[in-house]
Amino acid sequence: MKIDLPATALVTEKKGDTKRLRREGKIPAVLYGHKEKTRQIYVEQKEFKKVLDVLKNETVIVNLKIGSKSYPCVIKALQQNPLEDSFLHIDFQHIHKKEKIRATVPIHTTGAAPGVEKGGILDIHLHEVEVRCLPDALPSHIDVDISNLDLGDAIHLRDLSVPDVEFELSADTTLVSILVPRALEVEVKPAVEEELVAAEEGVVAEEEKEEAKEETEKKEKDKQDVKEDKRPKETPKGGK
Repeated sequence: MKIDLPATALVTEKKGDTKRLRREGKIPAVLYGHKEKTRQIYVEQKEFKKVLDVLKNETVIVNLKIGSKSYPCVIKALQQNPLEDSFLHIDFQHIHKKEKIRATVPIHTTGAAPGVEKGGILDIHLHEVEVRCLPDALPSHIDVDISNLDLGDAIHLRDLSVPDVEFELSADTTLVSILVPRALEVEVKPAVEEELVAAEEGVVAEEEKEEAKEETEKKEKDKQDVKEDKRPKETPKGGK
């Protein structure tokens, strides 16, 4: 996604020119790129705030328009006045189609997690993630589907599939998880223990049944042996 932003070349002649620009509602800025000379420019506060409103939810390529030329850029640094609702300075990086860039992309969760419906708490670990890719592959945001998350489940960076995009964080980084409240753990634990006890009792009962069967077979065999011992032995022919 791209958004246009008008800019003007800046030529400072006096020491107070920068302060004067800010009083007039303009933001001093620089435009730089790989093997390019840094250029001094400025943009209008009101125009930049329109771009900023979009950037709050989406990652966009800022198309700086200086005169008759356009420069696709990403914002690398932004200085804000802590006492006023205004900005002091912006760094724009001119990007090129065949050069990979680093950018921060927002994470949007989609769907309803079954674990939440069961009383769990949705814990969003990251609201944005840093990526590296070519400009044309840069996503405006990344959707994370939580519709299959149950109690105790989590989604990690390795679970995402974003074409032609490299993540700067470890693949084991947790993005979102369903926490199990302590009160719910107490309810779930006895139920699990009961299932384990029932399973163990079933195993014991089966073992006792097998032992009884073996004992019965042993007794039957002993009786058969006794009967055979009590049978009269035959005297061989011609014997005394």
